Amino acid sequence: IFFKIYGVLSGIVKSLIPIYAINYITSAYYESLESTEPTNIEKIIINVIIIFSVLVVLLIIDYFISIYNNYVNRNFQARMSIKFYNKIGKIDYEFYENPEFLNDYIRSIEMGSVNIQQSAENTFNLITIIIQCTSILTVLLVIHYAVIIFIVAVGIIYFLIRIKMSKLSKEYQTKRQPYYRRTWYSNRAFTLRDSISDIKTTNIDELLLENNDNSYDEIIKFHDDIIKKRTFLSVFCDILITLLYPGIVAILCIIAIDTLEISSFATLTIAATTLSSYISELAMVLGNLADNNVESDNAYKFLEKHGIIEEKDYKIFKEDFELLEIKNASFSYDEKNLALNDISMKINKGEKIAIVGINGAGKTTLVKLLLRLYDVDSGDIYINGQNYRLLNAKSIRKKVGAVFQNIEVYALTIAENILLHEVKSQKDIDLVHEALKFAGLYDYVYSLKNNINTLVTREFSKTGVVFSGGQMQKLAIARGYAQNYQLFILDEPSSALDPIAEAKIYENMLELGKDKTMIFISHRLTTTVNADRIYLFENGKIIEQGKHQDLIALDGKYKRMFESQAIKYLGGNYEE
Repeated sequence: IFFKIYGVLSGIVKSLIPIYAINYITSAYYESLESTEPTNIEKIIINVIIIFSVLVVLLIIDYFISIYNNYVNRNFQARMSIKFYNKIGKIDYEFYENPEFLNDYIRSIEMGSVNIQQSAENTFNLITIIIQCTSILTVLLVIHYAVIIFIVAVGIIYFLIRIKMSKLSKEYQTKRQPYYRRTWYSNRAFTLRDSISDIKTTNIDELLLENNDNSYDEIIKFHDDIIKKRTFLSVFCDILITLLYPGIVAILCIIAIDTLEISSFATLTIAATTLSSYISELAMVLGNLADNNVESDNAYKFLEKHGIIEEKDYKIFKEDFELLEIKNASFSYDEKNLALNDISMKINKGEKIAIVGINGAGKTTLVKLLLRLYDVDSGDIYINGQNYRLLNAKSIRKKVGAVFQNIEVYALTIAENILLHEVKSQKDIDLVHEALKFAGLYDYVYSLKNNINTLVTREFSKTGVVFSGGQMQKLAIARGYAQNYQLFILDEPSSALDPIAEAKIYENMLELGKDKTMIFISHRLTTTVNADRIYLFENGKIIEQGKHQDLIALDGKYKRMFESQAIKYLGGNYEE
């Protein structure tokens, strides 16, 4: 702020120095012509040198301040970007299923920090230029008020047009963003390792490129419609600025040329030239500021979004897990079709619970509710007798955690992918070893040259490891183990494993996780035999529950599904 204030004051001095210098030189010259005494040239030269030395010093200071400003701006943009990313933790999960939110979010991430910084920068520039113009207008006002009227009229017209141009720009950006995000998605597919195999072996690339072209066609339509109007207004603005200087000079000549001394005319010519330059700069700053403010508004609106689940000041849950109860819980994503319908469950500490059913039965929806990514529409969920709705979501997730079927790996070391933080001690290394053994990945990792320090993916290193689908799921299980959840949910943790590997990993989990409370979610019933209790879901409802032997004895749908899958694994006819 200090340097910005200095910039304002410096700007005033720099704008007046050339005017004062020309006035001083011409006045001294004509005084010498009228005087009988010899002209003191040395005095004039010394004064001129002093005047311009001040100007040079100011410019040198400005140079160093510009370097400092670049440092400040870079840090500001970096910190604002972090602010945008941190905001994600305070936004409810449901926002990410809203395309309009994603459009605004991407715009904010890409340019929000830059636009906010430039908006602040242009605000100070605007103040500086206005004061500079005011100081020069004061000189011109001495001659005639008509100059001021002309300049103000041109400025108002220009500013109103620029506001209209900024609104057109916002309209273009808003209409363009959904299609731009689609092109971004298509482009991203060509850079992801997971999609390259499909691109090389199928015709998916043609479909992606066609979608990309169609999106750009829509963008071009908006561009042609809106940018034509904006371009016309831009040309009109340029004409106004171009006519500014000759207009000022014309007014001076028409109104005051007969009464001006040559020194005053020279001074006013310099003032008019300088003012014209500042007005042009002012016009540019106003235009940029209007554009920045329009885009900054989008970023501010994103920062002002508040989550009902994530951001409210709920009670922190600090207790060790003892009991989870779900009472008559129902939930719908669209307020029409129930994903879960009147679910009731009870899970005690140390129990191994299996939740089974075909895809779409509501299993993963239940996981999202247990993690409090959503709140139930009706009914309640209790942990240790405390209602989920009244507890801080992040504190629940420190006790209740999940491993999902589709794991995201990061271009970090294996150890960092498991811990999800930097390795800081031997205790961290020991935990990584335990997690790898729990997930059945220990032997493979230690067959690698750099073992737990091996980079995952070859994004940044040719020696990085690329895990298979089954190994990725084991890595996910190891990650979940390392987070030390007291209620550990595994959502389809073995879908990419063969039956033998699946049986082995469940054996490990039951042995090494005997003190943990676990929920296994799967459509493979062979993994549920040793569970303390099994819940069979269908169409969002629990249709059967009990131990494996009880459900087999019930001779219901669970038994039929179990026998069909067992026959399939043994090589029999699935239809028998």
